Amino acid sequence: MDAFIAKHLQGVSRTYAIVVPMLPEPLADAVGSAYLLMRIVDTLEDAPQLTTDERVGHLAHLDAALSGDDEAVAALAVPIGDLEAEHDLMQAAPEVFRKVQALEPAYREAARECARAMSAGVCKLITRSTERDRPYPAIRDAAELHEYCYYVAGTVGEMLCAMMAHYLKLPALKHLRELAVELGVGLQLVNILKDAFKDSHQGRRYLPAVEDGQVSHAEIYKAALNEARQSLQRGIDFVLALPASARELRSFCGLPIAWGAMTLAQAERDAGGAKIGRGAIRSSIELFNKLAGDDQALRDWLSSLLWSPGRRGRRCG
Repeated sequence: MDAFIAKHLQGVSRTYAIVVPMLPEPLADAVGSAYLLMRIVDTLEDAPQLTTDERVGHLAHLDAALSGDDEAVAALAVPIGDLEAEHDLMQAAPEVFRKVQALEPAYREAARECARAMSAGVCKLITRSTERDRPYPAIRDAAELHEYCYYVAGTVGEMLCAMMAHYLKLPALKHLRELAVELGVGLQLVNILKDAFKDSHQGRRYLPAVEDGQVSHAEIYKAALNEARQSLQRGIDFVLALPASARELRSFCGLPIAWGAMTLAQAERDAGGAKIGRGAIRSSIELFNKLAGDDQALRDWLSSLLWSPGRRGRRCG
């Protein structure tokens, strides 16, 4: 894998730094470059240094940069974000855009389309938050939570579906775009639930707000846990739609489901300590590799991680 991509993935994403190098070339560099581009959008969405007007302005620069405006690309190269690794990535934005530009057309257009959809969604939610006079993303109910997850992660599922269909020369895979979207939505819900305790102390809230006379925080959290499991369950169908011979692609999509399931189990027990260790990650990789070519065994294992016996009656798909 390209050294620049590997370095920045390691800084901004523990999960993707593990699974992207599992992909064969040229898919690994295409997905890695595209993911760094999406992390730029994500950083513009969340950077605490930006006012609302500055955030909207930077997203406008991003849109222009995606159309080839070199001045807009340069304007994005500012050290913002929560983490030092995000500062580094933003300052390296011109190189990220060069990497994306160098991709073959099918990969390049999938990445650009994803970034545009994500950015437009964030702008829509910024406007809504301003109109409601509530902190971004001003989510009121489960439908708006799903909408938010679509913009920031479901769009990535669409992109990956298109890239994998192109790599595999399997156009029919694009018909399963909705399953890829659900996989992205489920993984985003995992992130929200895992970080809900920390986010609340930083003034951020991505779960629906509690209104007078409505359900409690605990009930909202429980409903989101169930929705995450339902979405990841549908994501299993996308994993199994990939050819059994494409074990690397199955690992890329399926291992995050396993880790998400383990994270949800911990979040259900302790919302403030939902993090899985390196040992669990290593053992899950080993087991996934053994099961990757057996559809039923793989489905059974991933489903068993998602659903305890007491919840099986509520499982979909």
